Amino acid sequence: MTDFKIKEKKDYNLTELADSLYNIAEAAYQTGSPWKKEQYLADLKNAATNYFIIEEKGQIVAFLAYQKIIDEVEIANVAVHPATQNKGYGGLLMKLVDKIPSVNQFFLEVRVRNFSAKNLYLAHGYKVISRRADYYQNPREDALIMLKKVGPIQTNEF
Repeated sequence: MTDFKIKEKKDYNLTELADSLYNIAEAAYQTGSPWKKEQYLADLKNAATNYFIIEEKGQIVAFLAYQKIIDEVEIANVAVHPATQNKGYGGLLMKLVDKIPSVNQFFLEVRVRNFSAKNLYLAHGYKVISRRADYYQNPREDALIMLKKVGPIQTNEF
C-alpha cells in the first residue's frame, strides 16, 4: 500500500461519490456493477448505511458498504479498482469492519464463482453458512451466505 487515506461517506458530496463508487464497481466486478448509480446514491443517503472508502493519491480506489443493526453488520458491497488490486486494500477494508464497536456477528453474500472475494472473506474468519439459488443475475448464479461471529449472541428472555 502506498500513500492512501481512509474516509467515510460524510466526507463527500454524495452524488459525486455515487458516481465514483459505481465506476469502481463497474471496473472491479467481472459482471459489472451490481448496482446502478441511483442505487448507490439511495444507499449513501440511507442513515443506516456507512462506507469505508480508500483514496490513493486523491482518487477513490476501494470501498466497503455496510449496515449496522443493533449488534449485527451486513456487508453489502466491497470493491477495489483493478488498477489497485493486490495492494492489500481488500484486507484493510475487512480489518476496518472488524473494528466497528458492539458487533457480535457479520454477514455477507458472495457469488459462488468469485474465488478471490471468497478467499478474502475466508482469510478474515468468515464461514459459509448457506447458499441462495439464483440470487445473482447477469449471469444467473448462486450466492454463498457467509457469517463471522465475534461475540456472544444476545437472546431475549421473556
